[in-house]
Amino acid sequence: MFTGLVETKGLIDSFQKNEDGMILRLNHNNSFEVSINDSVSCNGVCLTVVRTDKNSFEVQLVNETLDRTTAEFWKEKDELNLERALLPSTRMGGHFVQGHVDCVTKILKIKHFDKSSTWTFKMNDDIEKYIVEKGSIALNGVSLTVASKDKNSFDVALIPHTIELTTFGNLTIGDSVNVEVDILGKYIENFLGHIK
Repeated sequence: MFTGLVETKGLIDSFQKNEDGMILRLNHNNSFEVSINDSVSCNGVCLTVVRTDKNSFEVQLVNETLDRTTAEFWKEKDELNLERALLPSTRMGGHFVQGHVDCVTKILKIKHFDKSSTWTFKMNDDIEKYIVEKGSIALNGVSLTVASKDKNSFDVALIPHTIELTTFGNLTIGDSVNVEVDILGKYIENFLGHIK
């Protein structure tokens, strides 16, 4: 479980494809300490650390993950948003993010202001009912608020701090992002579906 508050960016050092999927090696700064078996959100994808040293760690991505996320497009020198799993003592500044990607969508438009910006994303039919204006959404693992919702798209507003801290500063129109809708909506839908 995560909060969607990105701690740092990691740089893909190498990846090795195998029949099970891919082993990914990420470099990070010294303050981002992880251990084997830790869960780390990498661009919103919950992955398990399988090897680590002082400035890097490795994670295993299975084919299911590659098929459902933007991970299949990752390459050497790409930056990823990183967040370690939530601790019981952590302030809950974002929202509950599982790292279980619901779908991949594309950036349709970016409107820049002085330093902030509004980003428009394509809204897939399968997630439309879970997206609520002023509700929470995780994009590439970043906890954001839905600023507005139209028939086939939704907008989020990014403050300068978010653009600087995350990989959003590297993205442009047409790029794909991982989407995780707020888990609360899915639980409510499931519960109501069992009421007769």
